[in-house]
Amino acid sequence: STLINYDPPPGWKPPTEVLKMTYPQWLELVNSTTKKGNHEFYYFQTVGCGDVPKCEEGATEFLFDELPYFQPLPSNNLYLAQPDKQKGIHCRFGMPGLSIAAHFDGTRNTIVVLTGSRRYILAHPKECPNLGLYPMGHPSARHSGLKWRPNSTTTDDDDDYLWKTARVNEIVLQAGDVLYLPTHWFHMIISLDINIQCNTRSGMNGRFTKTIKDCGFRQEY
Repeated sequence: STLINYDPPPGWKPPTEVLKMTYPQWLELVNSTTKKGNHEFYYFQTVGCGDVPKCEEGATEFLFDELPYFQPLPSNNLYLAQPDKQKGIHCRFGMPGLSIAAHFDGTRNTIVVLTGSRRYILAHPKECPNLGLYPMGHPSARHSGLKWRPNSTTTDDDDDYLWKTARVNEIVLQAGDVLYLPTHWFHMIISLDINIQCNTRSGMNGRFTKTIKDCGFRQEY
């Protein structure tokens, strides 16, 4: 498989910074940033832990009341394949142009968009060798390091050429749409406007465990 062999150089800094702010503060930043046309992006997140102890400082447990179909109940097996394996609810607020690098998760994922629009680029786990993932041990492990850009001038000798050989499909999720993402499926997310997405995870399916292992990743990823 083809992984990007990359060791963070001395002084390496993560591509994102964690800030604490309220939703009104975030929205004000997003609106002012969008008007100025600069390249700063702000991603707001709130988490409900449920039965997962201490999963997040300052968890927002009312999410389970607002999103009853994500409650870990046997009757909610349409959205949670294994309700007893649920790992909380994560709600993320995006702004125009913000993107999340292509990556895979080691669990099933059910995603609902509550407002706005998000573009999802999806890829089967077998495309792993073509996505230029950072290897295990890297701070961005299991995420693609490639520049996913249209009309690229990269050549066969460039790492960024790899993604041109990958087969993907895409969908734009709008308010009310729900996407089920199987274990180990790759997804890149692009916010098309100000939007809100909530997701929950419920166990894993081992169908593609060997595929991901052959690509250089252990089960815990």
